[in-house]
Amino acid sequence: MKDLADKIEEYLLTAGCWVPAEALCRYFDVTARQLRQIGDRQGLCSAFAISGDKGFKHVSLAPTTEWLHFKHRLRKHGIAELVRVSKLDKRRHDATKPWRARQFERDSGQGVMSLEFPTNA
Repeated sequence: MKDLADKIEEYLLTAGCWVPAEALCRYFDVTARQLRQIGDRQGLCSAFAISGDKGFKHVSLAPTTEWLHFKHRLRKHGIAELVRVSKLDKRRHDATKPWRARQFERDSGQGVMSLEFPTNA
């Protein structure tokens, strides 16, 4: 894959502009998902290109405005994911509390508390 990534990098440098993902996929016979990072696994373009609605562009050719737009978009996404994990962690923790209502009345929506406490609490 390293050789393929090198070829894609050379192609982007030569193009000197935004290249649509579809064009890279067709030319290099890869899927769009292979170009992008998946979890902690680097995509083919992760080490040298920025991505956006227009496709991919080599990071060294991106003007400051494009670079900052990309950088802030990634930072915003990362922060949002951390906030989401924190909220889910709290919700998960709260769900294990024995006093939390598990059932609700159909008409009023009021929580119905159980008099039995879980044995694992």
